[in-house]
Amino acid sequence: MQSKKLSSGRSRAKFILVLLSIIAIILIVASLRATRAVSMPLAFAFLIAILVNPLQTRLERRLPQWLSLAIVLSVIAAVLGVLIGAIDLSLELIEPKVPGYIDRFQQIAENIQSGLANYGFSFSRESDQLSQAMGQVVTQAIGGLKSLLGAVSLLILIFSFLALLLLEVKKYAERTHRAFPERAGNHIIHAVSSMSRQLRRYFLVMAFTSVITGILTAFWCLILNVDLAVVWGLIAFVLNFIPTLGSIVAVIVPSFVAVLFHSPGTAIATLVGLAVLQVVIGNFVDPKLQGKYLKLSPFVALVSIVFWGWVWGIPGAFIGVPMTAAIVLFTHEFEPTRPIAVMLGDADHQSK
Repeated sequence: MQSKKLSSGRSRAKFILVLLSIIAIILIVASLRATRAVSMPLAFAFLIAILVNPLQTRLERRLPQWLSLAIVLSVIAAVLGVLIGAIDLSLELIEPKVPGYIDRFQQIAENIQSGLANYGFSFSRESDQLSQAMGQVVTQAIGGLKSLLGAVSLLILIFSFLALLLLEVKKYAERTHRAFPERAGNHIIHAVSSMSRQLRRYFLVMAFTSVITGILTAFWCLILNVDLAVVWGLIAFVLNFIPTLGSIVAVIVPSFVAVLFHSPGTAIATLVGLAVLQVVIGNFVDPKLQGKYLKLSPFVALVSIVFWGWVWGIPGAFIGVPMTAAIVLFTHEFEPTRPIAVMLGDADHQSK
């Protein structure tokens, strides 16, 4: 009788723990969404700090801390400036061509309608309205991206958080040892160090494969004489940081342009060539370079993009996978939370 009561008490305690965990997760997500003006720049600053911390550490061995920090921030600002400038230039090149693309699309649609009309199919004027709506959507999307690129206040906030994080990064180990028992403190420091090291590897691999994807996309479009080949290469480079969805868009958009202005053979060659490129890099190059425990399942990667995009908007979609990867890496370091890492990760990849 006593054993039954003890078993029932343990089951009830586990149920309460699970329920409290679910409530805590809901509250955390609601807090992140409500404080996106602060939490999103802080997340960006945290990820950038992980990337540049080794450079900061090396510079501080020979230079004062303030000068090392100034150099690191200048390098980040220069890289960001080049990237934003390239994206803005691409949008400037695309925007004047949008009306021509819409007109050509409408012309092809009318030819298809008249061809089908010979077989007894009838169409309303909804197709014209659809073409106009497409033009408005594309124009508004370009305008929205331009306004996002010009969000100076957001960049200032990110750089402010980043500077403070880099100034105090060395103090966190000491604070952790003071806040926790020695064994727990060492475990937490090791977990954070391991997570940071593997995240840096993730970002370096993503940057490398993004460059390769962008170059090969531009090269393939140049070979097939697709309009704005360099722009599609740059877009492929940027979208490669958004797994799955980014790859799909990077293939569909140049292929759609090829359909509008080239023969069906060229359009098919564009679609097949870019799709093969994305499949090879996504399924063979990335897994080889990423290493163990960092591979997320495709479903989890897609859900991460949608979820963090819902929480933080477009910027959240870009860092959705790194944020989830950080959670996987950190939870994998602790036995009680390791099931979370197993559930979110790629089980086949982790079992190797």
